Amino acid sequence: MEEKASSEFSAEAIRIFKALSDPTRYRMVRMLLNCNELGCVELEKAFDLSKPAMSHHYRVLENAGLLSSRKEGVYVYFRLDKERLERFLPGFDQAHL
Repeated sequence: MEEKASSEFSAEAIRIFKALSDPTRYRMVRMLLNCNELGCVELEKAFDLSKPAMSHHYRVLENAGLLSSRKEGVYVYFRLDKERLERFLPGFDQAHL
């Protein structure tokens, strides 16, 4: 039983590390550390990428469990799961600001 839990933790950690290994996603997470949430428009202005490319990055971060989103009309707002990030990378918020 303990081995299964350890294996699941490892798989989650690998997804998070892979998500953060991309410079764009790393910068997105750093931006979101300082905010409660950011709109897609604000995030897209910070990066010189197409909408499909940004959608890919959002999806990877969501699949890693680091990002959640909510829709308000035609706008999407993103929030970082800071507790999850801290669980896998303690002190990230202090070391990477």
